[in-house]
Amino acid sequence: MKHYVEWMKDNWQKAAILILLYILVSIAPLYARLDLLEFMLLLAFPLYLVHEIEEYILPGGFGTFFNENLLKVNADDKIVPIDREVIFWINMIYIWVIIPLFAGLGFYNIKFAAWIPYFFLFQALSHLVMGIKGRKVLNPGIRSSFLLHVPYSIMMIYLLSNTISINPYMNGYMVIGFVFNGLLPVFAKFVVMPRYHRRLND
Repeated sequence: MKHYVEWMKDNWQKAAILILLYILVSIAPLYARLDLLEFMLLLAFPLYLVHEIEEYILPGGFGTFFNENLLKVNADDKIVPIDREVIFWINMIYIWVIIPLFAGLGFYNIKFAAWIPYFFLFQALSHLVMGIKGRKVLNPGIRSSFLLHVPYSIMMIYLLSNTISINPYMNGYMVIGFVFNGLLPVFAKFVVMPRYHRRLND
């Protein structure tokens, strides 16, 4: 099991390409059989896989960008804050578990998934903010964020507003999406950076 996890830490981004293709081929026939909102739920996870592929493969380099441009740490150092462990576990928990889980629960009750498009929107804005702060606006992940995630989110919010009668501009699901996105910098400050400093001192 340990060897498998270690292999995944090095190769999960490559596996994402195969999983993305498999999911797209599997869900394409469902387009005519599902309501548009239900089909959009199925797209949440594969759309984020596209985002991860941009961040870590094509063109890749998000970890380097975050370490060097935002944290001012040489990405070639043996010990860096955003290393393969951090990248792996954040993406596995946030994207490979939570997004599919709540998108699936949305088929039972759409309210379980109503925060997802807002998370996508705030994630796109966070890439823009990081790009401005790190002086690299076209950072790994920003293209898929604005070309795919933002249009997807707008369509999802429109469909949700017609389904569960929410104010699309201010509601509890927006707050959840904001908080869920905001947990990432909090995690970086209180977990990732202390871990980095401990490793430097070992």
